[in-house]
Amino acid sequence: MTAPSFLALWNGVQPGRQDEYENWHSTEHMPERLGTPGFLAARRYRAATGDDYFTLYEMETLAALDSAAYAALMHQPTSWSLRMRQAMTGFRRLPCLPAWHCRTGLGGTLVTLRLDLPADAALETLRPILEEALHQGAVFGAVLGGSDAAGKPYPVFPDAPVPGVECLLLLEGSEAAGPLALAQRCAAALAQDATPQIWRLLQSLRRSELPDPTLARQPSRDDLMRRWLPG
Repeated sequence: MTAPSFLALWNGVQPGRQDEYENWHSTEHMPERLGTPGFLAARRYRAATGDDYFTLYEMETLAALDSAAYAALMHQPTSWSLRMRQAMTGFRRLPCLPAWHCRTGLGGTLVTLRLDLPADAALETLRPILEEALHQGAVFGAVLGGSDAAGKPYPVFPDAPVPGVECLLLLEGSEAAGPLALAQRCAAALAQDATPQIWRLLQSLRRSELPDPTLARQPSRDDLMRRWLPG
């Protein structure tokens, strides 16, 4: 099976808005994005310490991000999405081409490691290390992908950092110890001054699990948004 391309997203939320963010992201935003043609699955995480979030979308190819349907989501947001964009902080986005992946299950803990080099170059060093760790059961899954050229600003958050030539290593396990130790070993092997981040799984959703996967855009949830409006 061909490894899917993926889109990695990091963000924080203004203090006092986390509960609304959780409600919006799980019931409207993630299903809406996942309904876009070419998207396959989505997972969202919260930092093991702190209030940051990490979202991962798998797709057939990165061409899904250039489609008219995806552009409509960016430029014609729902009322709730427009409201929540103003509450998000520290946004960062990295579309990734797949370089290597092996998974034996979905872990409740994810460790991410951003590396300032092309994925293919990192893979030369990391592949035997990752294969050994998977064979020993230290992790459930390892995914490596990245961008092989400088990206462009994201219209929704034009001031966010623009992706460069970089890669992202995703390591899954039931607890943090195994993936974290492996991420640290990988960073050392590449002589990269990179800090792993630990994330706790909040939600996993596949396109086939949407109420109506045939819709190019899932319905908005204005009924839920009204619960969060003042007055």
